[in-house]
Amino acid sequence: MTDTRGRIHPRFVSIGANRIPAASDWDINSGFIAYGAGNVIALWRIDETEKSSSGVFATLKGHTDKVSAVRFLDGTPDSSSILLSGGVDKVLRVWKLVKPFTASDIPRYELLVQSPPHDGSIVDIAVERVGSKHSNGSSEDTEKKENGTIIASASADGSIKIWRLDASKEEEKVLTHLQTLTTKPKYFPLSIALAKLSSANKKDGVEAGERTEADVWVLAISGSSNSIQIFVGSTFEDKSDFALSATLTGHENWIRSLSFVREASTDDLLLATGSQDRYIRLWRVHRGTALPAQSAGSKMMIMGQALSNKAHRFSAGSGKQDYSITFEALLVGHEDWVYSASFRKDTTDGKIKLLTASADNSLSIWEADETSGIWVCTARMGEASGMKGSSTATGSTGGFWTGLWSPYGNNVVSFGKNGGWRRWNTSGEGEWVQKGAVAGHIRDVMGVSWEKEGKYLLSTSLDQSTRLYARWKSSKHRSFYEFSRPQIHGYDINSIVSISPTRFVSGADEKLMRVFGEPRGIAKMLEDLCGIQQADIDSLPDVASQPVLGLSNKAVNTAPEENGEGEENDQDAEGHAYPPFEDSLSRHTLWPEEEKLYGHGYEISTIGCSNAGDVIATACKASSISHAVIRMFETKTWRQLKPALEAHSLTVNRIAFSRDDTYMLSVGRDRQWTVFERVTEGLEEFGAPYKPMQVMAKAQTRVIFDGKWVPLEAGRAFVTAARDKTVKVWELQGKDWGCTETVKFEEPITAIDILDRVIDLDEGQFVVLAVGLESGAWSVYKAKVKEGGGIEGWGQWVEVDGYIAPAKAITQIAWKPSGEDKTFEVAISSEDSSVRIYEIQT
Repeated sequence: MTDTRGRIHPRFVSIGANRIPAASDWDINSGFIAYGAGNVIALWRIDETEKSSSGVFATLKGHTDKVSAVRFLDGTPDSSSILLSGGVDKVLRVWKLVKPFTASDIPRYELLVQSPPHDGSIVDIAVERVGSKHSNGSSEDTEKKENGTIIASASADGSIKIWRLDASKEEEKVLTHLQTLTTKPKYFPLSIALAKLSSANKKDGVEAGERTEADVWVLAISGSSNSIQIFVGSTFEDKSDFALSATLTGHENWIRSLSFVREASTDDLLLATGSQDRYIRLWRVHRGTALPAQSAGSKMMIMGQALSNKAHRFSAGSGKQDYSITFEALLVGHEDWVYSASFRKDTTDGKIKLLTASADNSLSIWEADETSGIWVCTARMGEASGMKGSSTATGSTGGFWTGLWSPYGNNVVSFGKNGGWRRWNTSGEGEWVQKGAVAGHIRDVMGVSWEKEGKYLLSTSLDQSTRLYARWKSSKHRSFYEFSRPQIHGYDINSIVSISPTRFVSGADEKLMRVFGEPRGIAKMLEDLCGIQQADIDSLPDVASQPVLGLSNKAVNTAPEENGEGEENDQDAEGHAYPPFEDSLSRHTLWPEEEKLYGHGYEISTIGCSNAGDVIATACKASSISHAVIRMFETKTWRQLKPALEAHSLTVNRIAFSRDDTYMLSVGRDRQWTVFERVTEGLEEFGAPYKPMQVMAKAQTRVIFDGKWVPLEAGRAFVTAARDKTVKVWELQGKDWGCTETVKFEEPITAIDILDRVIDLDEGQFVVLAVGLESGAWSVYKAKVKEGGGIEGWGQWVEVDGYIAPAKAITQIAWKPSGEDKTFEVAISSEDSSVRIYEIQT
């Protein structure tokens, strides 16, 4: 049954952002940040409270392909949180935050409705931003609120759909399609922005004789063209009449971002456009036939050339009210593509600021000078573009892909090429200070491994990185944070295993294994921030660095130098105050490589380590007996222990050692398992310490994904899980292993793990098994330990709520060793690019 007693609590979710500028937004109602992460939408709470920890608390499942656009509705009638999302699956989805929930609960968003599909991927969603509304827009009457709001969605096929959204209506009427626009000449839309020009029967500054019978909107569209198209139209109950009214030229490359804001003093709309030509242009939408004072008769010059200030005139609404769009300003300061431009208007004094994000690895905040009206850069965050690797869109770091304002304007966030977020906070005095944010893998996470005593967790992914997570002792809830990125590689990494408190081994598609040792700087940081003690800390190397064009992390005695001026780094080796920020993680937390282990002919598929840590066993992808061997290495001198063990004919998927290392289990694609027995007599020097004991051909009817041993207190037994939707229990009966129980499931089982000790419950002693499925669902099973040894009566103990479960197949499950008597932690990796840690209470 589903967890109804609150026994399972998600304690940590790590997942990286999709590298798409439009796929993130900050909600002014709930204060949450939503961002696309693979096929899911990650929800992030930036600050921890007494009852809630910071970080990603949930992922919304529903999209069947990558999420490419995310937008919250601003100024909803009842301050409810409404989220819009679109993806490569071509469908627009509407989500709503379910109330009430207490501070200790996980906020829950439910899917209200999904649109009929576009003909192409959705690339952006436009909503009316609170900063672009009329100054008295918050006092609009109830009648108009009940009519919902207008939104637009842009698709890769060159079409833009206009919708009316009313979350208060029944499901089939929540989203009403009003009109479909097509870009002509056809181009690929990258950004759209929407704002209201005038409202029907509203005191919005329009004279009584000029009011219209319907709301009049302006829609700006840009993309793989160097011009911006302006569509203007009125919206009615079930239709709209948007038509092309102006085309703004001036940029010299694709235009990546658009943003509207309303100037409080003039009631004019300002439009910001950010382009790959490295410039931001500002445009003014003015009501009336007379040009605004800022534009009338002016001749702007830059670099010796006059800037065009042509007035683009159009009429809108049933009253044919006259409007003009004129060029306002050119903002010069970025040295590479501008990915994002976002306005913010202060709710108290109406002051306008513009946040821009660029591929030059910087965020800039722009304001108009109060005296001259000239727009100037008042703050700049990130790295200097001259720093090694900081530039550009084609460089190693790849710049900042978006820029978001917090609801109160005291925080800004952005993320980079590797999906990690960065955050800056200001106290209001102009200085912006970097604060902690979230990060995660951006491709399938293939494995997780706890340190032998459970002090920290390691993960590895197809994004070619390994990461280390530990509890920060100074956080209010002792939450997990990423403290190191030991390996940043050139190959997809498939497996990882911890062999001691200071070493681990990883295997990748490059056909060899690499052994890494912890540097002194990381050990001291973990001691300072996490209370993790290392006995031989002074013997460790200082730091590691990766040579240019190299894959091997080299141990060095001094920190690697950086060219150019960067921000002050709070993550130095002495006096650590916070977990490392994203820029430090990606450059200063590598582990030095100690050894390379050769022998396999194809990509590494799995690595296992004995519980004593003296031997590791490895396997690679294989389609023949000669390559499906298990190679063993001892961990003191890293010599291979020969001969290689032959038992399988296809890829070995998992290797597991019994609790006392007497037996070793391997399972594979050939649908068989093999038990190897430890050799205790007559063992030659550097000879393989295990020999085959029993091979069970056709142990299951489909590929076996995983196999694990039960604790010794429950007898000699192991469990296997396969694509045939069954879990089988095998016990030692005399000299042979036989199947004693089969548990059936509704879908293939892709990963399992067994708690390393039996637990005491009211009904007796039990073995605990975590089962991960192909859909991302997982549950916990238990079996009673019999009086004379052995286990029986496997049954589901608790099923995990799908809202907090991964969205794709689970690749590995790992119970934390050395847990408390009544509380257990389990780490799960998934193909949805997430690493999750759950706490289970008995």
